[in-house]
Amino acid sequence: MLQEEAEDGILTKKVRKVAIVISTGSYMREAPTTVLRLAEKLLERDIEVNIWAFEEAVTLTNREQVEHSEPPSLRKVIGDKHAYVGKFIDQLLRAGLHTSKLDWVTCILCAQERGVEHHQMNGVIVGTLGDLWKFVRSADQVIAIPAYR
Repeated sequence: MLQEEAEDGILTKKVRKVAIVISTGSYMREAPTTVLRLAEKLLERDIEVNIWAFEEAVTLTNREQVEHSEPPSLRKVIGDKHAYVGKFIDQLLRAGLHTSKLDWVTCILCAQERGVEHHQMNGVIVGTLGDLWKFVRSADQVIAIPAYR
């Protein structure tokens, strides 16, 4: 973590790396969308982002997701197609190749239990709790987004 001196002479810490831990799937709550918006803003500020997905969040990066048409009654409000969360994640991962770094690790046990271990999109790592530990240990800030039950 870097320290900078503010105008008033007080030392402040500058965040360079953030770890985000998420367990909520895309159709359960709005948490994944909020996490993605946060990750996007952090990356825009040249802050490295490491995301650890477990429980239902491992389905967020399932490459088998597809867009689907909205019912006619909703098309005027939200458009013809319903974009899935994985599309946003794919865009962030691709952007991370050219700007700040984004690493996304999916828990292997959770992915196996849900049958998505071999269906993860490009750029996603299927990993272990050791990866979570590395993310937490190296982060300046850790944000945990729990599943609500």
